[in-house]
Amino acid sequence: MKKAPQNTKELLDTLQAEIKRRQSSVAKPTKAPSADEYIQVKVKKNQAHFKKIAQKDKKDKATGNFYMIVDISARKQTVFVPVSIASGKKVTGFMYQIEGTAEGKIVTANVKVRGEGVSQVTVGTLLFAKIPAGSTASFTVQATIQGSFGKTYKLIFPRLNYKLNLSDARYQQYLYEIKSDQVKFS
Repeated sequence: MKKAPQNTKELLDTLQAEIKRRQSSVAKPTKAPSADEYIQVKVKKNQAHFKKIAQKDKKDKATGNFYMIVDISARKQTVFVPVSIASGKKVTGFMYQIEGTAEGKIVTANVKVRGEGVSQVTVGTLLFAKIPAGSTASFTVQATIQGSFGKTYKLIFPRLNYKLNLSDARYQQYLYEIKSDQVKFS
């Protein structure tokens, strides 16, 4: 058992030495990878702003408009990415969640895609972007969140579903978060 330090200077030196020792053993945080085995994702544009909507004879509404351009490149082979945004009830495309200091809800959400060599394929009621190997598709994601005044909000895509073959029943998942800018509704 170590002997307790007698004065504050000894105590301070002991604590600083302990902090340095523990800091060296803690892993340094690393930036999340932007690619998995089949796709590479890059946020090209990320904008968000607050808008107050005045209503006659009603309480004003606080909304945030989020705009992102997300480039998705097919690395090894052709991939099929659903051109949709969903909360979790549906399991296709960009899966979103709202992170904020108060409850918020999506009012509108829209996803569009374009890119050289990129085509669109409809399977039943689902629309997919077909991205050939080595090509890049630019997805434009626009969403409006309704929330509370004085609170902050962020739109996060914790998961992006895609397929390697349209006849596959299951989706592949890109599990690295894609985050929007944070907006204060004031």
